[in-house]
Amino acid sequence: MVQQTYQIAKEKLDHAVTLLEKAGVDSWLVLTREGSDPSMPLLFGIRSFHTAAIFINRNGQHKVIATVSDKGNYEGTGLFAEVIPYYSSLDEVFLQELEKQSPQKLALNISHHDHLCDGLTLGLYLWLEELVGKERLQAMEVSSEAILKELRSVKSPAEIACIQKAVDYTIEIYEEVFSQIKCGMTEIEIGELFVQGMKKRGLSNGLGNPHDPPLVCTVRNGLAHRKPGDHKTIPGDIVIIDFSLKYNDYVSDIARTVYLLKPGETKAPEEIQRAFDTAIEAITEAIQFIRPGVKGWEVDAAARQVIEAAGYPTIRHSTGHQVGRETHDGGTILGPRRTPPRPAVEGTVQVGEIYAIEPTVIQDDGLPCILVEENVLITEQGAKVLSKRQLELVTIACGS
Repeated sequence: MVQQTYQIAKEKLDHAVTLLEKAGVDSWLVLTREGSDPSMPLLFGIRSFHTAAIFINRNGQHKVIATVSDKGNYEGTGLFAEVIPYYSSLDEVFLQELEKQSPQKLALNISHHDHLCDGLTLGLYLWLEELVGKERLQAMEVSSEAILKELRSVKSPAEIACIQKAVDYTIEIYEEVFSQIKCGMTEIEIGELFVQGMKKRGLSNGLGNPHDPPLVCTVRNGLAHRKPGDHKTIPGDIVIIDFSLKYNDYVSDIARTVYLLKPGETKAPEEIQRAFDTAIEAITEAIQFIRPGVKGWEVDAAARQVIEAAGYPTIRHSTGHQVGRETHDGGTILGPRRTPPRPAVEGTVQVGEIYAIEPTVIQDDGLPCILVEENVLITEQGAKVLSKRQLELVTIACGS
């Protein structure tokens, strides 16, 4: 795991140097304290406990100024050309290093749109402004958003390997749980089967606390982002499960739909099967349409049209989103166009991104709802499905 964490950070910093060169930025400054900047785990694989100033430099010679107590953590990564310690105050050491580097363009983690790119706190920005001088800082500062968004979105080979592993374990646990679900179980009891599957493998939930259950919803009790309840399942229930699993800090995000057969039934009723088939068709359309160069909203429109053409209400959420270190990993979103325009859905799909694809049939008044979600990697040729697709409705017999 340690070697894999180093490899990911090394791949990210090498990519960062390429992006800095492309953007004409001399240095990228990450200021952090007590884990305040969400880019730290992605870029360096560590958390800084005290205030630190990290210079990611276009020349590939990266430097960090850190407290004596944090110094060893940075040296241990093997990522930095120099680790400069400070004792009581960062100010003087920081100014000396800034003067030595004299960047014409200095990127900072500031974003109006993406919380994962907005890691520079107001307090640290004001400290920097006071120390460097307002006019001088304004003359050289630029946002790192485009650089950081691409670094987070475009997965390196080591990252892809981690996500594939998370996906594989997710499918394995789903299949294990499907063999154990019985009519009369509560949502909580079904959720606990997933918790047992995670614990047995030494893994954790990718969303929330480590051993939280996934979303488990019996449709007649309401479909929403909620914890499993004590609602007992009964014959005729549609059960929707949405499960994110974490492996070595990278996650999957896969949903499945189950139908509990009524006595005498060998398959789901026509109205439920039709809703399921429509959701699957919309997912297939999105997977076939998505490719490098298309916009997020274009993928959403292709899938949304399938749902609407079948006579169902339009999707209430986006068709898809990126996954990586987070279940919702920022960057381009496969969502509908709105006014004013949303930068995330106007974004362009790129090679190396991984998306969760989930166009959903959602209806009110107890009518059938279907959620199936697959994870795909964007390649030069289009989408490669990482998960084992659900192409048939999972049915569970409830007995006579």
